[in-house]
Formats: sequence, C-alpha cells, structure tokens
Amino acid sequence: MQFLDPDYQNLFSQVRKVYLVGIGGAGMSGLARILKAHGFEVSGSDLRKTPIVEQLQLEGIAVTTGQQKPGFDHTDLLIYSSAISPQHVEMQFAQEKGIRICHRAQALAAVFNQSETSIAITGTHGKTTTSAMVSFLLAKLGKSPTSFVGSEMLNFGSNILSGEKGYFVAEVDESDRTHELFSPNYAIITNLDMDHHESYESMDALGDSFRKFLKRFHFPGLAVHCGDDAFLHQVVKSTGKPSLSYGLEDHNDFSARNVHFLSFGSEFDFYEGDFFLMRIRMSVPGVHNIYNAMGAIIVCMQLGFDLNLLKEAIVDFRGTRRRLEIKYENAAVTVVDDYAHHPTEITASLRALQSSGRKVLTVFQPHRYSRVRHLFREFADALNEGQEVLLTDIYAAGESNPDNVSIEMIYEEARKHGVQRITMVRKKDLISTLLQRRVSNEVIAFLGAGDIGEIADEFVSSYRSQNQA
Repeated sequence: MQFLDPDYQNLFSQVRKVYLVGIGGAGMSGLARILKAHGFEVSGSDLRKTPIVEQLQLEGIAVTTGQQKPGFDHTDLLIYSSAISPQHVEMQFAQEKGIRICHRAQALAAVFNQSETSIAITGTHGKTTTSAMVSFLLAKLGKSPTSFVGSEMLNFGSNILSGEKGYFVAEVDESDRTHELFSPNYAIITNLDMDHHESYESMDALGDSFRKFLKRFHFPGLAVHCGDDAFLHQVVKSTGKPSLSYGLEDHNDFSARNVHFLSFGSEFDFYEGDFFLMRIRMSVPGVHNIYNAMGAIIVCMQLGFDLNLLKEAIVDFRGTRRRLEIKYENAAVTVVDDYAHHPTEITASLRALQSSGRKVLTVFQPHRYSRVRHLFREFADALNEGQEVLLTDIYAAGESNPDNVSIEMIYEEARKHGVQRITMVRKKDLISTLLQRRVSNEVIAFLGAGDIGEIADEFVSSYRSQNQA
C-alpha cells in the first residue's frame, strides 16, 4: 500500500476538507458519512453514478463521476481505497499539489482509535453480519453507537450509524492487512481461513498478522473469538491477551447447544461453561449466524448489558444486504441474494437455506480468477451441498487472467466427485434459463461477490412481469 502514513493517528488534527476517491464503494461511502457526522466538509468521486452515489448526493455530499479529470482544486486530505490505482488521475494530482494522501483504513482507524469504547469485528467470514448485530443490539438497548459496517443493515437502511462517541463499532478488513492499524478495546474475531492469497502466502502468515492486531489492543483489551476454530484459538491464546471463546463445542467459555432450525431462523440453548443461561431465538437462518450472534451477545454482556434484554433484542435483527437477503417471496418461490464467494461461506449459506426444508437451486458466480485458481477443488466440494447448481462466468474484479482460469475447472472437479445437477450457463443467458423453469416450493439462491446481486434483481423483475401477464 503506497500511501501508508506513519503519523495516521493524528491524521485529522489540522483537517477541515476531505475528498474520497471511489466514494461509492460500501466502505468508502460509510466512511464519508461518518466523517460528515464528525463535522468535516466531505466530497468525493466515483467512476459512475450508482444508487449509493445518488444517496450521498441527497445527503449533501458532493460527488463527481467519470473521473476523467480531478474533481477538486484543493482538499486538506485525500482518502483512497485499495481498489484505486496510484496512477488514478486524482491520486497523481494530489501528489503534484503536495496534498496529504491516506488509505481508507487509516482514516477509519484514526477516528476509531480515539473512541471511548471501540469494538472491532474482524475475521475471514461473518464480520459484516456480526458488526451489524453488535450495532443493532447497542441501538436497541438505548445506546447510540457510531457504526461502520460493510453492507447495509436492513434494520436501519444504512451501512453506518452516526451516533454518539461513547461506542464505535467497526467492521475491520483483514484482506489487505489493514486490520493491523486498529487498536480496539474489544474485538470479535469470527474465524481465520485462506481467502486473500494476494495478501497472505500461508495460514502462518495470516496468523502472524492477527498476532500483530491483538498486540495493538488498548490495555487490557478483550478478544472474543470462535474457539471451534482451532487455529484461531491457538493464535489468540499465544498472545496472552484476555479472551473469551464461543462455539458449538462444550470446551468453549460460551456455547450453543440443543440447536433447532426454523424456517429462516433458529433457536439454541446458550451456556456459560456448563451453566445454562437461557434459550435464544433468532430470525436469521443458519448455524453460521448462531456463531455470529454468540460473539455479538458476549461482547454486549461484557459491556454490562443484561442478557434478558439482549435475548429480547436479537430476535428482531433482520440481517444485512446480500447476506441471505430475501429479495422476493411467493407461494412458489423464494429468491435469496447472498455475498458468499469463498467455499466456507458457500457451504454455510447452502446449509442454512436447506434447513428450511425446501429445494434449493444455487446460481453461483465465482469471484476473482486468482481465488478460483487456488480454490477450484474446494468450490466444487462446497457446491456439492447444493441440490441443483447453475455455474456462471467468473467476475474478474479487475484481475487479468494469464493462466486461462475458467469455470470449467470447478465444473470438471464437481463432476469428478459425483455432482450430477450442475450446469454451466453464460451470465447473459441466466435470466432466460431461470424463467423457463417450472418452480414449486423452491428457493433460488444467487451467490457471489460480483454483480450477481444485480442479476438477482433483474430476475425478480422479469419473474414478476411474467407471472402477472
């Protein structure tokens, strides 16, 4: 990362105007709103006009689109994300003018680290939902947290909460190692898995990065983590940092037992050690959300909130955008949109959907050639969880493809291991293929981190038109 500022803790000491390059992204738009709420004059740019950009403009944040030339004459600080190239016209302009430049994570960390009570949620999978759960619980219990979440929280219709300075909840990204910038009072670490091969050459490298993160905690700090993840548990314990573990296994400090799945929900007995606390009910599906909820509830308990109130609150949590989000539902079909783009996430999502007892058709769009190259066997194994699979074109996410990686790698591996109902369908043919099917009591799940969510919206629109004709 080219513009990591060693003095980022004092980043905003003499700053009034900030400019965000790529402001329309989920993380950047959230940061823009938080900075505006903190009294800064905020503007920015993005490649095209999107619903997020339009909403920012309605909120009084000036956004230029197209980015053919700089959208500013002067700013005190330019903030960029990992998606922005150093050759970007506005990055080069800022360098020429001697304007201070920093990465998005540094800007967020600079604000976060100064908070009275800071709660970081990180890990490979589940951090968005867990961040939203903590934010929701605090708000539901009468606090007004500042929250930064990587996707829209359905209970609030936003990916951020601009609350008081007493509590700051942040989803902290491990993909580019920028979690190492944060110094929380509390953290939830959901799990550790190889997902970002461009940043970590091995699990050991990932573990070392999280040891650095744990050592940066405000004293004494508390690491709430999934103890069922043996590797993560060992990483946390090796630092000597105060910690609490959770999971389905009895050896954890807190555990979920006697799990019962409902249609798009679940119930479980919540234990501290071998002491039964109470039965918890949730309105979001899957065992992975039980893990997420335990982490969120435990942190709130450590903050002094009553478990009975937390139990009453968590049942009203609705989830986040593109995390098993129901986009449409009638008697014949339920359309679900989900961000799952790693084999572990796909397995969790498909198991959650099948716990409803209905047939599930999976439409999967792989994300990044590099991820498919490293994990095509694991993708094939995860898709084996599906009853029927439509596999579509890889979303490049800006990557080149020198190794000629293709969906055939996943397809052939799946067929080799006995997956029968898997079909390759070009993205442009997905909607017509789906509309030709006769559906009955079925879930159609669109999975992936690319533009598959837009395909889900297009399908819902076409399906509605077809069935109203």
